[in-house]
Amino acid sequence: MVFVFDLDDTVCDTDRFSEFYIRRFFQEHNLPYKQIAKDVRFAEAKFDWTKETALEWYKTYGDQMMLEFPSKKDAVKVINKLHDNGHKIVIATARATDWHTEPERITLEWLKKQNLKYDKIYIGRIDKEKICEEENADFFIDDDLKITQRVVDFFKDKENKHSFLSTTDYNKKLPAPEGVERILDFKDFEKKVNLYLKKK
Repeated sequence: MVFVFDLDDTVCDTDRFSEFYIRRFFQEHNLPYKQIAKDVRFAEAKFDWTKETALEWYKTYGDQMMLEFPSKKDAVKVINKLHDNGHKIVIATARATDWHTEPERITLEWLKKQNLKYDKIYIGRIDKEKICEEENADFFIDDDLKITQRVVDFFKDKENKHSFLSTTDYNKKLPAPEGVERILDFKDFEKKVNLYLKKK
C-alpha cells in the first residue's frame, strides 16, 4: 500500500508550537498583541497582520521553527511501523521558498532528526491529488479540508482509496468533507488503517 502524508499539522504540531515565535516576533518588533481569531488554519491569521508582516515573521523564524516542530504523539512510531511492514511512505509538503528560506534542507534535516522513515518526498507547491495519482496512493492524510476534499474527489471512481482529515484546533469543530474520514490522532489512524488492511 502507498501512504501519502502531509507534514505541517498532520505529522508535526506546527501552528500550536509556532505561537511561541509569534510572541517573540511581537516583542522584538514592538507590535501590539491584537488577536482577531482563534480557530484558523495558520497561526499568523490569528492576529491583525498584513501579508507582509506574516511574510517577515516566516522569513525571520520559519527555518528555526521547522527544525524544532515536535512530531505529533505516535506519528513517527505509526509511520515507521507501516514502512517496516513493507508499505510505501510518501511525504508531501507545500513548504516553498515564497514563505520559507530553505524548505528542502530544513525539512530533510527535520525528518532525519525525527528518525522518520519514508521512501519519497515532494516539497513545494504541487497539487496533492496529482501526487496521489503519480504515486498510485491508497491512503492520503492531511489537515486541510479543501485538499482532503480534492483528493477524495480524485479517489471517487477508484476502489479501496481513502482520504483522512487530521484533526487540529482549527478544524475540530468543522465537518469533514463528504467521503473524508476524520482521524483524532495517530492511534486512531492506525486502528482505522488496520481495519482496511485486514479487508484486503
